Amino acid sequence: MTHHDARRGPRLATAVILVVVLHGGCAMPAELRSPSGAASPLAASPSPTASPARPTPGPSATSSANVQEGVPSEHGTFVGSWSSDPHIPPINVVHEWVLHIETPDREPVVGAAVIVDGDMPAHGHGMPTRPQVTADLGGGDYRVEGMSFQMGGFWIVDVTITAAGLTDRIHFELEL
Repeated sequence: MTHHDARRGPRLATAVILVVVLHGGCAMPAELRSPSGAASPLAASPSPTASPARPTPGPSATSSANVQEGVPSEHGTFVGSWSSDPHIPPINVVHEWVLHIETPDREPVVGAAVIVDGDMPAHGHGMPTRPQVTADLGGGDYRVEGMSFQMGGFWIVDVTITAAGLTDRIHFELEL
């Protein structure tokens, strides 16, 4: 081994360790995922040293992730539902959603301004795209294009709705 190789060895090892640590913090091992891409029951068991990945649900949060229908907004102004194409939101694939927004009395909210954003609280990052409402489909339905989740785990998708002079936010929680 030359003097140059001896200096490069520790640097290379440090770089490999750094890559493994950085990547390992944002990925779920394949053995903890089901063939559908969903987390297996093993993935739900936190390690004794792991910090909680999920924030404490607030007043408008659902009691469990992946509730797709009837999620109330923070102040109870609106109720929202979502569907994805494909049905289960994929990882690293840009896809679209249809949001359905209604009042608590089940009246569709039409002509609303809708803003969609998402983040992964445990990792401190948002979505890799900026989803946009591209069509008011009528009857309280809104097409959202540009949905993308770069990794599996716990996500919160925030939908801010402004209609009839009122603004409120719905938090959809997802475990992908």
